[in-house]
Amino acid sequence: MADLWVLVPSRGRPQNIERLVRECALTCTADTRIHFGFDDDDDQREANIKAAGGHRYTVAPRMGLAAWTNELADRHIKRGDARALASIGDDMVPITHGWDTQLLAALPAGGGFAYPNDKRRDDIPEAVVISASIVAALGWMCPVDDDGKPLMEHWRIDDVWADLGRATGSLVYCRDVLVIHKHPNVPGGDPPDQTYTDASLRWAADDNAYRRWRLHGMADAIETVSWVRKGAA
Repeated sequence: MADLWVLVPSRGRPQNIERLVRECALTCTADTRIHFGFDDDDDQREANIKAAGGHRYTVAPRMGLAAWTNELADRHIKRGDARALASIGDDMVPITHGWDTQLLAALPAGGGFAYPNDKRRDDIPEAVVISASIVAALGWMCPVDDDGKPLMEHWRIDDVWADLGRATGSLVYCRDVLVIHKHPNVPGGDPPDQTYTDASLRWAADDNAYRRWRLHGMADAIETVSWVRKGAA
């Protein structure tokens, strides 16, 4: 069983994959492994696979961020091969030596959510490490409807993690652990590309879906996370 599986959907960014692989090799100190998700219609698919450098990857018909994250998470939950699962974007760069070990150590007893300082926002976990027991109990890493389809495709998922963590007293912010989010809207960020453009088109729909989840799904999810934490105490 690995300490941590890092789940990374990626499209059209082999240079980012190469960077993430390189920086993880330099900074990881736990038994941390990476699992990439690649769209089969991506014209950079073969370059992505090469850039993955021997790390695990899955190729499937095109999915958004949430669907890919859930797909990869489900594989590891079914195998029971992870203590925790991480969502880290392909535009994020680990800086702190032992960032993975520190985030794992920060997870509360009974399970929870830990997130690093990404130099972009500190109020929500744009990158996150979640106890596998919580993902298994919820049945998702990104919230889904009754048919198992993600409610949000890209945006506001980090708000869901923050909501669940705060409501259950299990959200830990690790200010001194740096995993920088090199989004184009921050100084020194990556240049805009088609993947960013495609994601931007989802904002309104995802924002509305998040608001509906808070009304109709959040209470049950909070209860589930609380049950996991009580059972493990």
